[in-house]
Amino acid sequence: MKICFLTHNLREDNGAGVFSRRLIEGVRKATEADVLALTTMGAGQSYEVPILHPRARSLLLALPRIRRIIKNCDVVHALDVYPYGIVAAFTTLGLGRRVIITATGSNSIVPLYRPAAGLVAAWAYRRADRVTAISAFTKAEVGKKVPDLSIEVINHGVDADFFSSADGTRYDVSRFTPYILGVGQLRWRKGYHFSIRAFAKVRAEFPDLNYVIVGKRYKDDYYLRLQRLIDGLGLRGRVFILEDVNTRAELADIYKGAELFCLFSQNVNHDVEGFGLVFLEAAAAGLAVVGSKNWGIDDAVRDGENGILVPTRSPDDFADAVTSILRDPQKKREMGEASHALARSMTWAYQIRKYLALYNTILSS
Repeated sequence: MKICFLTHNLREDNGAGVFSRRLIEGVRKATEADVLALTTMGAGQSYEVPILHPRARSLLLALPRIRRIIKNCDVVHALDVYPYGIVAAFTTLGLGRRVIITATGSNSIVPLYRPAAGLVAAWAYRRADRVTAISAFTKAEVGKKVPDLSIEVINHGVDADFFSSADGTRYDVSRFTPYILGVGQLRWRKGYHFSIRAFAKVRAEFPDLNYVIVGKRYKDDYYLRLQRLIDGLGLRGRVFILEDVNTRAELADIYKGAELFCLFSQNVNHDVEGFGLVFLEAAAAGLAVVGSKNWGIDDAVRDGENGILVPTRSPDDFADAVTSILRDPQKKREMGEASHALARSMTWAYQIRKYLALYNTILSS
């Protein structure tokens, strides 16, 4: 069996890259399949070809070469419909190759709301042999625009042992302790402009607490907005934005030192959290978690068991959820134990077995 993956990147500093890399390397490890990854942003892996150009004209010019590569594969697995699922659908025309499209988040949903792109994306979804989604929320969002589509949900996994065994030697967190933690790129949909306001209210009860945000800036204007908000609320020296966390080992240490994890994700014109991998990583580190309800995060949290999902966009409600955990040590400990159990039940190895079963099913049908 030869599988060709189409994805943006295989880097370790973003959720999409972590998913792509864990899936592809997990398939390579679990089978004797010949695996190839076509990417937009190269990560220097021996099995990848960075040929999926970000510019439309360059991508169109590359389609003949992409087709020649795909012609020698049995399964083509696109991670996101735009542009990867569309490329897979077009380049396999007449070849009889099996196509899987995995809906992962914004680039699987936003194009469906654009007139021309929506028609092409819906066509690609329908042409695929199988469609999967990384969460029930992502499945439902795609289904709103392509209602006749059959979609199987296969969640992300987590490196449970890696995060649970962090020992605090790779990143010194002593200057922040005690702190609550958020992880994710500095962009609007992460909701930091809400969670910083919520933290200001949390500090009224826990004046020694700090708030650590790990994430690289997406656009300068949002970063500057957050800095103005921090100053306006008198939180300078209490909110720390870390852009220098460069390895997964350093990130694991930062998770391990936190009191709890929180991320107030938002839906911004269908730009959404497709799943919420950072919540699983926090769970693996034994943290209670607080997040937004009715997004992709729901599949990564057991509401009321290992954390709290807030159903509103109110910083007050978010602050109440955080303080309700911090003021109750037994509740915090029990939620941390439930987080460990959840992470152990959702490892990458477990989820990859579902993809392997899918490949075997479509090849034998």
